[in-house]
Amino acid sequence: MKLKKKNVIVRCAADLFLPLACVFGCYVVFHGNTSPGGGFQGGVLIASAILLVYLGHGEGQVKHSFSQRLLHSSETIAEMIYVVIALLGVFTGLNFCFNFVFAGRELETSVLMNDAVGYHVMAGIICLLMMMLSTLDRGGETTEEEEEQPK
Repeated sequence: MKLKKKNVIVRCAADLFLPLACVFGCYVVFHGNTSPGGGFQGGVLIASAILLVYLGHGEGQVKHSFSQRLLHSSETIAEMIYVVIALLGVFTGLNFCFNFVFAGRELETSVLMNDAVGYHVMAGIICLLMMMLSTLDRGGETTEEEEEQPK
C-alpha cells in the first residue's frame, strides 16, 4: 500500500497550530483551580495535538512521536500520584483530599491533584486516539476471509 504525501498547506498549518494547542491546554490545566476548566478539559486539549500530527504527517509520524506503552504506564503513575496526595490528608489526621501541603498560602493541594488529572486524561485520550486512528488506516484493507465470502 503506497501512502500519499500530505499537502504542504495542511502540514504547515498542523505544525503552526501544534504548539498553540499544547500551550493552551497546559494553560487550562495549570489555571484550572482558579478559573473554569481544569485537568480534564486541559488534558483533552493537549491530546488534540495528536490529531494535528495525524492530519499533517500521517499515522507513521504519530507512531514515531508517541509511545503508547510509555503513555499507558505514565497514566497509571498519574493516578497513583492523585491517590497519594489525597491520602496524605488522611495520614496527617485530617480529611481525604484535605489541603495540608500549602496551608495558609494561595497554593493548595488541589493544584497538584489537578495537574495529575490533566496528565492522566491527556495520556488516556492519546492512547484512545492512537487506537482509533490506526483503525482508520486499515479501513480499505480486507482479509482473505472477507474476499472469499459472496456478497
